[in-house]
Amino acid sequence: MGRIDLDRPVERRGTDSFKWDAVGRFFGREDVIPMWVADMDFPCAPEILEAFEAHIRHGVMGYTVRNDGYLAAIRNWFSSRHGWDIPEEHLAFSPPGVIFAVNVLLELLTQPGDRVVMQTPNYDALMDSVEKSGLEIARNPLKAKDGRYELDFDGLEPLLADPRTKVMLMANPNNPTGRLWTEEELRRLGELCLAHKVMILTDDIHCDFAMQGHRYVPLPSLSPELAEHTVLFTSTNKTFNLGGLQTATVVIGDAELRERYCGAMLRYQTRLDNLFGAIALETAYEKCGYWLDEVLSYVAENRRVLAEYVLEHLPGLKLYHMDATYFAWIDFSGLGKEEGLEDFLVKECGVAFTPGREFGSGCGTFMRVNLACRRALMLEAFRRIEAALKK
Repeated sequence: MGRIDLDRPVERRGTDSFKWDAVGRFFGREDVIPMWVADMDFPCAPEILEAFEAHIRHGVMGYTVRNDGYLAAIRNWFSSRHGWDIPEEHLAFSPPGVIFAVNVLLELLTQPGDRVVMQTPNYDALMDSVEKSGLEIARNPLKAKDGRYELDFDGLEPLLADPRTKVMLMANPNNPTGRLWTEEELRRLGELCLAHKVMILTDDIHCDFAMQGHRYVPLPSLSPELAEHTVLFTSTNKTFNLGGLQTATVVIGDAELRERYCGAMLRYQTRLDNLFGAIALETAYEKCGYWLDEVLSYVAENRRVLAEYVLEHLPGLKLYHMDATYFAWIDFSGLGKEEGLEDFLVKECGVAFTPGREFGSGCGTFMRVNLACRRALMLEAFRRIEAALKK
């Protein structure tokens, strides 16, 4: 057994948890098993809680600044974990989180009516950021092949060549499919964007959740030219289950763009971190790598156990291979429920997953399922589905 007990139940109902306490509002009943929102049911690392307690005893909750230790913690983490030496001057920040930073960068890089290339399926909040900014999404659908998704480079190049295209907005790993892009794929993609002078924005918030046998490659690490032509977003929020603290790191290689971005954050008065977000970031990156390793192993075992269970008891479901993230991306089309799938899962099974339709067209029979929960709870959710199908 590891240093942390991830099978220990933690009661989250009644704690104002969005994942657990908002299910009635979003799904119409309070008793569903919630496996939708992208946070974990695991307590965060004890070192983080101890650091919080120490500051609470100090008693003053004033504004905070990012010290040298904060910057070093970020750079040391990415260097030791991913082999990426981030120049300190490339670091910028977004206390409200990644999506706020994406919106600011879209504002700086585009004009209404411009096009933004996106692979689909993709995270709905990213797509909303584009469309609600008066921009058009130029869709580059991923190709499903043998239970795995591939980039469609033949379809990508004409989209990038369109003079209306100013930005490519991507995620590495992709959310919801869990596809982690290889170095070869990233180099090819980056070369196309450089050739057509299309700026790359890449949401890498799930980058630390690469499964064993898969390696996360930061796009800006591949060449000085790509570092200048890419903005990368990351955060401790997903890695260490700190979503409620809403901090994000933004790596911007282009000095002029970085200055414009920091100026915009100053104008919006969003330049200072949440006090506890800053404490948590430095503590997590410095002391809590072991915690992440144990969570990764636990989620990987959840995925293996679920795959076995589905194969034996729910053959109408198809699980796609996941390189990264703590999600499962599952095709429920084999159940034959079609338009009634969401009602069946909620009303007859009592489970709450994220509907695939939120991630793009053609995903109506898919569900994104959060596996960062107790194994017993995960199995109970799928037993409910099995029982409902037998009625």
